[in-house]
Amino acid sequence: MRAALRVPAVLMTVVIGAAGAASCSHDSPTTSASGRPKAAAPHATPSRRTAPRAADLPRHAVTADKRPSFGAADTMAAGYTGKDFLTGLSKKWKLTLDKPVEQEMPDGTMRTYVNGRGENGMTVSAGYADHRNLSSLLCRTRTDRPRGVDFLAACTGLDVPGVDHGKASSWLEQAKKETDSLYAKKVAESGNKKEYVVSGVFTSGPVTMILHRAYDKYSLRILGGAVA
Repeated sequence: MRAALRVPAVLMTVVIGAAGAASCSHDSPTTSASGRPKAAAPHATPSRRTAPRAADLPRHAVTADKRPSFGAADTMAAGYTGKDFLTGLSKKWKLTLDKPVEQEMPDGTMRTYVNGRGENGMTVSAGYADHRNLSSLLCRTRTDRPRGVDFLAACTGLDVPGVDHGKASSWLEQAKKETDSLYAKKVAESGNKKEYVVSGVFTSGPVTMILHRAYDKYSLRILGGAVA
């Protein structure tokens, strides 16, 4: 990935999006001086993974090998930039936001990101799939932070039209309990503290949420348009 020097001025926030795998195509064969056909080198062409159906997603915590795979994150809502929400979140939790950057995804598409971090170890990363409207949000915190889960709960309050914040908050509480329980079970079985588990998936309005626990970190991912 590389950061581009030019970033649209309209961007104030960011999105995290999952990119599809790159596909390869070949140009028509050309003829060499010897008269033998010579195939041109393959080049990547943009592609998108197929989004999973909500009915096929896990409802309870699962191990990393069973974690769901999502399609590329899409706009959460037409015209929703997330500017006010991200500004308020960074102010309340004392996060310093970096300048927007563009990154190239494996499929060749470009996405814009803004990352923020605080002295308490909490971080946020937002991105725009279309360089304008919010499509994903990633919030991270250490498991030993006293208010870490409160920070994640604040992230579920993303003010996207159609999201049921009460249900999102209740889901996060249950998701944490289930991931912690499964994590402890796997550690007891393997003796390896670097286990990795994920929660069941929550879908509300135009977004999907999932909680990851990897050793001493929680990662809450909120994606737009990632479920069919």
